[in-house]
Amino acid sequence: MISTNDLQDIIRMLAHAPLLYDDGQHIQVQDYLGGLEIGLTHDIRRAAIELYELGVKACRQFTDVLAYEQLQDVLGLQAELWQEGVLALQDWMNWLKEIGEGRRILPEYDFASILGELPEGYMIHDFHDELQVRLEQDASNAWANEERSRLYTAIGVQEAG
Repeated sequence: MISTNDLQDIIRMLAHAPLLYDDGQHIQVQDYLGGLEIGLTHDIRRAAIELYELGVKACRQFTDVLAYEQLQDVLGLQAELWQEGVLALQDWMNWLKEIGEGRRILPEYDFASILGELPEGYMIHDFHDELQVRLEQDASNAWANEERSRLYTAIGVQEAG
């Protein structure tokens, strides 16, 4: 059985290890394992390697620096959503597998046309934060609810229903 802290460390590296590189061509499972703050038992190590192999395959799909930055941004958002209980680990693994196999693409947005003038480097995680702020101000905001639902679907969140 894995402790919550150990699982959190393993998941943290799923989002952080890709930040070591400018594109997805050089990352290896060892980059993930090397960043862990914990020691792993044999079974947990095997499960972590399986998860990190999905991460490597997903990263390999992104040779373009800007697209890889978008992947890094989405992985950070997914880690946050997992931490909050919004994104199930199995759903995240399925999303990574689909990205790695080229069967799914990253969500695409033209933020300037949606929100107007924005700071340079505005990305999907920023958009999610903006939607959250709008929903905190007005939970019935139809546009923000719809956009968040679309975003969640695009990054692997399975809506409860």
